Amino acid sequence: MKIKKFEAPSMKEALEKIKEEMGPDAFILGTKSIKKKGPLGFGDRNFLQVTAAVDVSDPNSLASAAAAANAAAPAPGGNAPGGGRIDIRQGSESAFGKDKSPASENSPLSEGLADAAFPKIPTYTAGGTTVLPDDLSLGADSPPASPFSQGFEAIYGDALRKAKASESGQKSREGKDGRSLREEVAEVREMLAGLSEKETDLTPLHREMQDLKGLLYSVIRNQSPIAGLKLSPAMITQYQRMKDSGVEDNIAAKLIKMAHDKMKPDHRDNSKRIQAFLRSLFAGLIDVADPKLVDPARPRVMALVGPTGVGKTTTLAKLAAYAHLQAGSEVVLITLDTYRIAAVEQLKTYAKIMEIPVQVALNSSELRHAIQFHQDKALILIDTAGHSQRDEIGMDNLMQFFGNQEDIEVHLVLSATTKSADLNDIVTRFAPLQPDYLLFTKLDETSQYGSLFTQMIKASRPVSFVTTGQNVPEDFEFAGKDLLASLFSGYTLAQAKGSQN
Repeated sequence: MKIKKFEAPSMKEALEKIKEEMGPDAFILGTKSIKKKGPLGFGDRNFLQVTAAVDVSDPNSLASAAAAANAAAPAPGGNAPGGGRIDIRQGSESAFGKDKSPASENSPLSEGLADAAFPKIPTYTAGGTTVLPDDLSLGADSPPASPFSQGFEAIYGDALRKAKASESGQKSREGKDGRSLREEVAEVREMLAGLSEKETDLTPLHREMQDLKGLLYSVIRNQSPIAGLKLSPAMITQYQRMKDSGVEDNIAAKLIKMAHDKMKPDHRDNSKRIQAFLRSLFAGLIDVADPKLVDPARPRVMALVGPTGVGKTTTLAKLAAYAHLQAGSEVVLITLDTYRIAAVEQLKTYAKIMEIPVQVALNSSELRHAIQFHQDKALILIDTAGHSQRDEIGMDNLMQFFGNQEDIEVHLVLSATTKSADLNDIVTRFAPLQPDYLLFTKLDETSQYGSLFTQMIKASRPVSFVTTGQNVPEDFEFAGKDLLASLFSGYTLAQAKGSQN
C-alpha cells in the first residue's frame, strides 16, 4: 500500500492532485486544516492536508480474467448456419460505443465469452438424459455430453468436486487477503504514530511563540510611551489594540496609564474588565451635541462641509427626512454644489419625494438672501461641494460662504473609512472654517474607530450626528456617548447599538 500526504487550498484541488498521482482507486485516510506562510513569509494562508492511500498490488486484468474463463470453458463447436447457434453480439454496440477491433467469429476468446455469457439451459428426464429445448438445439456440431447426462451420481460427484475446489480457492484467497489486511493495518498504525510524533513536535514551537510574545511585550514596554510602567500582558494587549484601531500613541498611553492607576490590582490582568474600564474613560472624554434637530425658538441653519465622497448629500437628505417626516417640521434645502450636476439632481429628487423646497445659491450673497427668505422654516440645510483638503481654491470658496456667518452651524463631515493620517490632514486644513461640530459617517463600513476619537480630542469639538448605512432616513442617529464609547473601546457596531437599549 502507498500512503502520501497532499496539500491544497481546497478539497477539490486536493482530490485532483490525488487522482493525478495515485489514480482513481486511491482512497482518503484523513484530512487536516493547516496554515502556511504566504509569499516572503508574510500572511498565513489556510490549506487542507489530505492523507491518501492506494493499493499498489496488480489486480487481475479484464483480459486475463476473460482468458481464464475461455480456458476453463469446453471447446465450442462451429458456428455454421446449420448448427442453430446465433451470435447476438453481431451488429450491436457495447456500452462504450462500437467495438473498434471486434474478435473474429471463430476466435477462441469470442466464443469462450459467448459460452460463458449465454450458457445452454438443460432439462432433465427421469432417465438421467439431457434434453435441450428445440430453439436451443445445437445441431450436428454440438459439444460432448454434459456430466448431467450421466445420471444423478455423476451430477452429485461433479457438484462435490466443484464445491471442494471452490472452498480451497476461497481459503487461499482469505489467507492472502488476511495477510494483506494485516499489512495495511500495520501501515496505518505507523502513519498515525508518525502524525502523533509531529503533533508532539509542535510543543517546542508553542513555547517559542510564547517566548516571542514575551519579547514583544518587553519591546513595547521599553520603546513606547508606556515605558517604565509595570503593565500586565492584558494591559499591553489593550494598549496595542487601541493603537491598531487608530488611537494616537500618546493618547492610548495616557488612557492605559489611567486604567493601570485606577483599576484594582487583581483586575489589571482581566481583558474584559480592562475593556469595560476603558469604555467608561472614553465616555467621560466624549462630548456630544444635544439630541435635537429643531430649535422651537428660532430657525436652525446647518451647513455640511468636508472632502469629496464622505456622504454629505446623503446625510443632508437623512436630516431633512427626519425633521420633516418624523418631527413634522418645515424644511428647506439649499445647495452650493454647482460643480456636480448629479449632486443637484440627487438633492432635487430627495426634495421632490419629501415635498420640500430646494434652492441653488451661486455665491455668498445669494446664500444670505435665501436664508433670509426662508426664515419661516424650522430647519435650513445647506449642501456644499466636496473639495480635497489640499484644494486651496475650493477652501477659499468655502471661506467666502461661511467665514463670517455666525448664525450658520458648520458641521465637518468625516468618514470612518478614511485613514488616520488623512483624517488628521482634513481636520487641520478645515480648521480655518472653525467648524462647530464633527459628524461621523459610514460607521457600518469599518470596524476600527480609534482615529475618529483621536480627531475628536484634537479638534476639541462635540459630535452631532452619526450615520450607519445608506438607507434614508433609517441609518441616521444622534451621537450618543454610550454608542461612541463602545466603538472606541473595541466593540462592534452591533454590540455598541445593543448597549444603548
